Amino acid sequence: MSLRSRIAVLVAAAVAIVTLVTAGAVSVLSGRELRGQVDEFLEVRAELIAPAAELVDRSVQNRRGFGLDPVNGILFAADTIVQVVNEDGRVIGLVDAEVVLEVTDADYAVAAGGRRVLRTVDVEGTPYRMITEPANRGLAVQVARDLTETEAVLGDLRRRLILIGAIGVAAAAGVGWLIARSAVEPVTKLTATARRVAETQDLEAKIDVDRTDEIGSLAASFNEMLDALGESRAQQHRLVMDASHELRTPLTSLRTNIELLDRVPDMGEEDRERLLEDVGLELGELTALVEELVDTATAARSAEPAMEVQLDDIARRVAERAIRRHGVEVMVDAEGSPVMAPPMLLERAAWNLVDNAAKWTSNGAPIEVTVTGGRFTVRDHGPGFDEEDIPHVFDRFYRASAARSRPGSGLGLAIVKYVVDSLDGEVFARNAEGGGAEVGFEIPRFSSDS
Repeated sequence: MSLRSRIAVLVAAAVAIVTLVTAGAVSVLSGRELRGQVDEFLEVRAELIAPAAELVDRSVQNRRGFGLDPVNGILFAADTIVQVVNEDGRVIGLVDAEVVLEVTDADYAVAAGGRRVLRTVDVEGTPYRMITEPANRGLAVQVARDLTETEAVLGDLRRRLILIGAIGVAAAAGVGWLIARSAVEPVTKLTATARRVAETQDLEAKIDVDRTDEIGSLAASFNEMLDALGESRAQQHRLVMDASHELRTPLTSLRTNIELLDRVPDMGEEDRERLLEDVGLELGELTALVEELVDTATAARSAEPAMEVQLDDIARRVAERAIRRHGVEVMVDAEGSPVMAPPMLLERAAWNLVDNAAKWTSNGAPIEVTVTGGRFTVRDHGPGFDEEDIPHVFDRFYRASAARSRPGSGLGLAIVKYVVDSLDGEVFARNAEGGGAEVGFEIPRFSSDS
């Protein structure tokens, strides 16, 4: 069942429930009101007739008929049945009626001085509402009224309520369908757009958002998702293009050197060693490039959870690693610095900064690592940056002209920027006073009160 149909059915069901409850309440209250009016009528009539019960009794004892009009014709009213009983249970008076009312022990008790009794009785299939009213000298008057007309009115009311309810439910279903059509229309457009994007891969398709409700928020979120996917695709395309460009150089050099070795088997030993050394260097460059490409991809897709880590501990670990790998001196000045971050990603970013500094430090000068709060700074004592290069040092595959003769792919600092951006931090690069460069990042410091 479609969403539109479900909304229409739900609206119709809600109206049906409300109509059913309302119709039931109206029927019950109307029945109670009508029967209450009958009871009031019977009580008034019984109170008027009760004083005449003694006359009725005397007329029976004198064997006279009921031609007299004891109380101004009340006994002979055609809208009720009147019957007089005594405390022995005998019916001693039946006023101008063909129907004999039921007499029970409760009625005898009323004749013996008990309180009035109101009840509904069935006489030969016809419902009557009857009151038994106490009178003088051990008598009781029974007055009853036919409920056929009252029940007919109530039955007609029920039928009308059912008809009105059915019309209301049908109208509600129609209105619900129209409302659902209007409400679901943005979802229909969203579905069509999503299907078109899936079929055509066109991420420029957008949904016009002209409302601020939940549906409008959904459409806006869908547009934001398309923008994010478009940016991701553009970044992926740039990464592939840049990577292909960077890979082309070492692959071309490798192919040329290997072909040369194959074509000139009697090459001199010195030339052969030089070529093999060149091949080894190119393979090293290619390996480093592939590793950094993998690092870039894994950093972008890392699902590592953030947790509290000590940035100063990370600084000391990457410093020891740099000493072992590069044989350089690394000086660490770090204070306790708790931060909230994925540990492995943050350590990778810190290592890339120190590893980059190790490529530029010369003359045995140390690398200086400083940690203060959430700020991680690495200083080398190399040539520093050209001013025009500083805005681009964190771009992927960007390599300054002075760096092209050095190993590296231009991805290390780009990974640093990606990690720091994901932590709502900032990266920085500048020339240091006295020579060399300072490169680092700053991320929010973790506080147990936050």
